[in-house]
Amino acid sequence: MSASNEKVALLLSYLSETHTKSASLYDLVTSRSHSEDTRILLNINEVFTYYHSVRVFYFSNSELKAPQVQSFFKAFEDFYFELKQLFFLEDDDSALLYNKLTAMQDYFEQLTNDFNVL
Repeated sequence: MSASNEKVALLLSYLSETHTKSASLYDLVTSRSHSEDTRILLNINEVFTYYHSVRVFYFSNSELKAPQVQSFFKAFEDFYFELKQLFFLEDDDSALLYNKLTAMQDYFEQLTNDFNVL
């Protein structure tokens, strides 16, 4: 990859934080009581805002272009869709949500390998 080390580090930091916040949301949603709904909504908004920020950063830095990043974005979007299904529609398929979270983690780990980080 020809991207500067600082930009790669920043991109991976954003992606890592997006995954970490998603994992926390998974735990909140799958073990929630209805008294935590406001906290969950705030976290849902926060993780989406983080995701949006990393997309803006990624698309603003053409030297970071890598198809693997697009795969991470798609995995997040799939996770986010399932998260909304589970939370707003009270769908009970937490296994599917977990699979989406795991896919996101797998893509992130692949990115750290592709960018030769860690």
